[in-house]
Amino acid sequence: MRPRILLIADWYLPGYKAGGIITALANFVDGVGDEFDLRVVTRDRDLTDSEPYAGVVAGEWQAIGKARVLYIHDFSLAHLRHRIAGTQPDIVYLNSFFSPLTAKTLALRRLGLLPPAAFAIAPRGEFSPSALRIKRRKKSIYAAAALRAGLYDGILWHATSSLEGAAIESFLHMHARQNPRIGIAPDLPNREWFAHNVNAADRAPKSSPVKFLFLSRIGPMKNLQFALDALASLSAPAELHIYGPIDDPPYWDECQRRIAALPQNVRATYHGAVARELVPSIFRAHDFLLLPTEGENFGYVLLESLTAGCPVIVSDRTTWRDLHDKGVGWAIPLEDRASWRQTLASCAEMDSPTHAAMSLRAREYVQAWLAQSDPRTATTEMFQSLVEKHAPSEPAAAIPAAVVAGATRSKSI
Repeated sequence: MRPRILLIADWYLPGYKAGGIITALANFVDGVGDEFDLRVVTRDRDLTDSEPYAGVVAGEWQAIGKARVLYIHDFSLAHLRHRIAGTQPDIVYLNSFFSPLTAKTLALRRLGLLPPAAFAIAPRGEFSPSALRIKRRKKSIYAAAALRAGLYDGILWHATSSLEGAAIESFLHMHARQNPRIGIAPDLPNREWFAHNVNAADRAPKSSPVKFLFLSRIGPMKNLQFALDALASLSAPAELHIYGPIDDPPYWDECQRRIAALPQNVRATYHGAVARELVPSIFRAHDFLLLPTEGENFGYVLLESLTAGCPVIVSDRTTWRDLHDKGVGWAIPLEDRASWRQTLASCAEMDSPTHAAMSLRAREYVQAWLAQSDPRTATTEMFQSLVEKHAPSEPAAAIPAAVVAGATRSKSI
């Protein structure tokens, strides 16, 4: 019998507005769904949506790809306990440190109200310095209370790189003097998706004026304001096309002020959030992806852009550091604003044959990466080992009021 893994996450398919976490979970299910019996408990609506998904039956298990998925709106402690207990998982796999769903689940575990299971958690880049600067005080208060209450004792921390592993270790040591158990397994790519799209031949030639693309959630982490400031320095004609959900309305208000102040030769247009099935065609219709991100845990959007032959201009705060050496883009420090301005000017003036050659190298870059990357084995072995080494749950204990209050909030910290 295959070990059963219960994934608990705020968002999952058919959602798309939460970006990389949905892609990571969908790829996880597709990649290891033959080795494990996978169940997913998630919200019945997408990020920022007030209405549930159309065509989804809430409260009933449904077969979605290689997993069975339960969409619910009631995440009270009692209902969550009922759903987890009914699943009888070997592993409970949590997908955020600061999500109220994680806090509630671990509170139930700490009180001894869940059946025995191993627990794993993927912070999904939440411990990067840039991410921790956002709502720093609230995050610090919750982390200190939850860690000292023992909510995270005995849990396996899933890092997707050695860099993230170091960030997890540093964070936990700072807040609780803990030496965590960390497993490292890279995020899984959807190899069929990349193989299908990397061979697409309908790449549009370079536009005149140049078309830059911003495709991500709109908030401080993705740094759209930085992109607009850099584009304001251009003397050549240019367009910026912005796609993605508005994650932070006040931040978007400031972006709109910057858009209104752009020089006449630079035009920026917001197109809203985009469904995943339209992403490849959008990449192919633009010349360069522009993403001055404050940090990416993996950066699926970069790989997807290169797959479509769209070179990337990104900050150096991702794992994709060899872009310039391979001739497929640029990874530029955010502190070096002069290099950002020079790179954008160079892209605006680039001729069509040069861009076509760069586009071809981008697709070849993804093919080479797929050929040498095998994160599936590391992921499978990590979870198989967790099943084998599983120890009984911690005994019940009192939980500080601050942690309980954090667990009952309706939004992430």
